[in-house]
Amino acid sequence: MERPWFAAKQYGYGAGRAITWEGRVTILVSIGTILLSNMIMMWAKSVPVFIISLIVDLVSVVGLLWICSAKTEGGWKWRWKGE
Repeated sequence: MERPWFAAKQYGYGAGRAITWEGRVTILVSIGTILLSNMIMMWAKSVPVFIISLIVDLVSVVGLLWICSAKTEGGWKWRWKGE
């Protein structure tokens, strides 16, 4: 595996903080996409626009989780500090 973008958590399951610029950009792009989509959702005057914005939100969240799981050092697994 190449250089990880996210540190492993010491306790629990999932990714820790972003440790490279790629990880930080990934998080910022995901947040920006979700915020923009939600603003469009608030102003939507038709149901199709609302549904498309909702799908964009879902794809952004699932994509972020997939990237985080693929780019976390040691992968996602349950950790308890000494184990």
